Amino acid sequence: MDSCTPNFNFKKPAIEKLQFGIGDLAKMTDVSTRQLRYWEKQGYVKAIERDDNQESRLYGFRAFVKVSIIKQHINDGDTLHTAVERANKQLDSAMITQHIMKKAFQGLEDFDGSVAVNLGYFDDAETQLLYVFMADGKVKYRVVDIKK
Repeated sequence: MDSCTPNFNFKKPAIEKLQFGIGDLAKMTDVSTRQLRYWEKQGYVKAIERDDNQESRLYGFRAFVKVSIIKQHINDGDTLHTAVERANKQLDSAMITQHIMKKAFQGLEDFDGSVAVNLGYFDDAETQLLYVFMADGKVKYRVVDIKK
């Protein structure tokens, strides 16, 4: 796998722009709107601050993930307080991972007939790129020398 050529026009997703009404969030997470309002009042989740004089609640992707995690922990038998604590830890880890991947992701490319993720420069001199791809059901990595 030495040849790697850009072959996809794939833009980075802007998940921070996703917004959901309280009813949508309730349906997506199987958490009632009443519970969501309570969790918001307790400071467990936050609605998006609005500047358009609308009073209906909107939630972002982060709130969706947090509510989903809290719900999962409650379903597993945790108290609400414990579920929130665990969700906060998991969400912090997930957000760090998301931030790293958002910065590293340079696009999808054709890698000898397979789809590879270009994770950017591997070295400080910017002469090598790091690619990750699936082969035989396993995650594989490849460092490719580039010509400048």
